[in-house]
Amino acid sequence: KRYKGPQVPYAPSPGFQEHVSAWLTYYRTLGISLKPGELIPTVGCAEAIMYAMMAVTDPGDEVLVFEPFYPSYKSFAKMIGVNLRPVTLSLKNNYALTPTKDILARITPKTKAIAVVNPGNPTGTVLTAPERARIAEIAKKKNLFIIADETYRDIIFSGKPTTMLSDGSVLDRVIVVDSASKRFSLPGARIGCVISRNTDVMGAILRFCQARLSAGTLEQFGLIPLLKNHRAYVRMAAGRYKKRHDVAVQELKKIPGVIVKPAQGAFYLTVGLPVESSEDFTAFMLSDFSEKGKTVAVAPMPGFYWTPGLGRSDVRIAFVLNEGKMREAMRLLARGLAAYAQR
Repeated sequence: KRYKGPQVPYAPSPGFQEHVSAWLTYYRTLGISLKPGELIPTVGCAEAIMYAMMAVTDPGDEVLVFEPFYPSYKSFAKMIGVNLRPVTLSLKNNYALTPTKDILARITPKTKAIAVVNPGNPTGTVLTAPERARIAEIAKKKNLFIIADETYRDIIFSGKPTTMLSDGSVLDRVIVVDSASKRFSLPGARIGCVISRNTDVMGAILRFCQARLSAGTLEQFGLIPLLKNHRAYVRMAAGRYKKRHDVAVQELKKIPGVIVKPAQGAFYLTVGLPVESSEDFTAFMLSDFSEKGKTVAVAPMPGFYWTPGLGRSDVRIAFVLNEGKMREAMRLLARGLAAYAQR
């Protein structure tokens, strides 16, 4: 959409009407009917996450998280004086949700919300319908909000995109944070949104938005046509990521000692390596290993955990390269592991 204004003014804190309307059109394709006041544009999903946490907690409160999880939650928790209460999931069973009794055991009187990233970053897992239902039941039982981070919603490899907004039993408890960054490969545009049918939550978030004035004017107008015509693009993108994923898994399974489970969405794989320290191995790959001037950068997994000592041998791989480059990268990783073992 071409912006035709003579100036670039501040946007209204609740967002331009045309922009909000485009988000509502997108959500109707998921079967979700929202009112304008139930969605507010934000400066990326990061701001949406922080505002959601701020709206439902006070300093000293807790938010339940399933680790490993997106590291920015740690930063936001520290910034607003909130503690994260982790429930540890395992690579061995592909990060399936733990039994309900184990989750309930981690909840205290200070716990105010459950945060779920679905599809997962860094895990690439997608919550099943029974898992989403269990989270909703726990939230109702313990009087908790659900902060549903659905940034990667459309990047899934089978089935249809889902949202926690579909569960009518927790309509007043769900806060969805969303973004254009990953869906449309626009991380630099810094435009997202926060959604809730709870008027008190949205009232608090609107006051936060008024304090920081607005999300970007040009970004709001630029996103309108993408939201209104998203289906063809996101299906194409998900298909490409699936091909890259399959190449990565195929090559990783050839490497001795590597543990890899297929992802169901997003564009990440978490991989167990035959090393004692993934952080040391990552540093080795960047500083000491190269082949014809090339190496591979991966993300060590300890940074994705709240609990110290976890993820020591694991890395996150982002399969964002085309299939040919992805295959080359995984073969470089294999040779790097061999060189690391012989150093």
